[in-house]
Amino acid sequence: MLKYSFFLFFSLCAELINCQEVNFSQFNTIAPYYNPAFTSAFTGNYRVSVLHRNQWIGFSDQPISSFCILGDIKFDFGIQNFKSDYFGASVYFITDRAQQFDWNNNEVSILLAYHKLLDKSNSQYISLGIGVGITQRSINYDNLYFEDQFDGLNKYNGSTSELLPPNIFSKPSIKIGLQHQVRLKSKFKLQSGLAIHHIFRPDVSFYKDFDNIDYTGSNSLKSDIKITGIVNANYKINNFTDLIPKLLISNQGPHFLTNLGMSIRRSFYNLNQTAIHAGMNTRLIKNLGGIIPADLGFLLGFEIKSFIIGMHYDFGIRDVAKYASPTHSIEVSLSLIGNYDNEGFICPTF
Repeated sequence: MLKYSFFLFFSLCAELINCQEVNFSQFNTIAPYYNPAFTSAFTGNYRVSVLHRNQWIGFSDQPISSFCILGDIKFDFGIQNFKSDYFGASVYFITDRAQQFDWNNNEVSILLAYHKLLDKSNSQYISLGIGVGITQRSINYDNLYFEDQFDGLNKYNGSTSELLPPNIFSKPSIKIGLQHQVRLKSKFKLQSGLAIHHIFRPDVSFYKDFDNIDYTGSNSLKSDIKITGIVNANYKINNFTDLIPKLLISNQGPHFLTNLGMSIRRSFYNLNQTAIHAGMNTRLIKNLGGIIPADLGFLLGFEIKSFIIGMHYDFGIRDVAKYASPTHSIEVSLSLIGNYDNEGFICPTF
C-alpha cells in the first residue's frame, strides 16, 4: 500500500480542491457542462451523451478517471411570432476520481436555457442559460499515512496525531452562460459562448465545519470563479465534406487551459446519415514559465444515423519534456440524438 506524508497529502488536497476542474478533449459532446446556454443547442429533439476519460496512463498504474452522462431535450413554444424560439432543459452527472488517494469529486446539475430567434430566416439565435447543482467531494483516509506513523525502519504502522477533518462535504454549484450562433454565409456557420462558474465563490475547504480547539489552521478556502469560452465553426467544403474548427478557453484563478482543434467530417451519399470524423487538437496550459503545450490529441468519430461514437487519444507532450516519458489519456463517447438532422443549423459533435 502506498505511503503518503502529511505534507504531500494536504498539498495535493489544496491543488485538487481549488484547481481547474475536470476537462474533456471532446468538450462539445457535453457542451452544457461548460456553458448552460448550450443546453439543447443541437439539431434534434433530444440527446443523451456518455463520455469517459482515463488520464495520465503511464504515469501511474491507477490513472485519474472521469465520467459524465448528460441528457437534454427541446421544448418548442409553437405559437405565432415565437414559433422558432425554443426552451431547453438538461441534467448531467459527472464524477472525477484519483484512484491512488480514493479522491472523488461528484456533481449533479440541472440546466435551463432559452433560445431566442433574432431574424426570420432562422439563421441567428442568442441564448441565455443557467445551471444549478450540488458538488460533493470526498477522500479516503485509509490509504494515507503520515510522518508520525513511521517506525524509523521501513513501516508506517503507528498511530497518527494529525487532526483530520470530516472526509466528505458538499457545496452548491451555480453557473450562467450566454451563447450566439449565426449562419454568416451559405457555407459558413459560427457558434460562440461565454460562461461564468462559481459565481458566489462557495467554500471548498474540508475544514469549514471542523470544530476542534486544538486546530489552529484556516477553516476556509473560497473557490475561484471560472470563466469558460467556446467557439465552434463549420465550413462546408462541398456537399459531402465539412471543416470543423473548435476552441475552448478556460481560466480559474491561476489555472489556464486552452483546447484548440480541427476536424474533418466526411459524409457518404450512398449511406444515409452516415459520416466519419477525423481530427487533431492541442491542449495549452499555463505554468510559471508561461503558456506551454501539454497534450497533442487525435480524434476518430463515426455518425451512424442517430448514434455518434467518438474516440480520442491525448499524448502528453509536456511530460516527455519534463519526465522523459509521455503520459497517455483516452476518451470514448457515445451520443444518441432523437430526430437527428445532420443538415441542420450547427451541431458541434466532439
